[in-house]
Amino acid sequence: MGESTGRHEHRLPHEISENEKKAAARAHNEAEKDIENDAELSAHHPNDDLDEGETARLGEKTDLI
Repeated sequence: MGESTGRHEHRLPHEISENEKKAAARAHNEAEKDIENDAELSAHHPNDDLDEGETARLGEKTDLI
């Protein structure tokens, strides 16, 4: 068996530096802005993630054949 280093795959909140936390928050905010400004990145309808069968079962009309 391999040696255990006592580390885990994802660091816990107290193991992340303040600079890394701030950088992650800035990146998250930029991603949110991108999603707001790009229709392809945001959901247009609550059922957008449903497949054709689920959409049909809900009775919605689509241009899908």
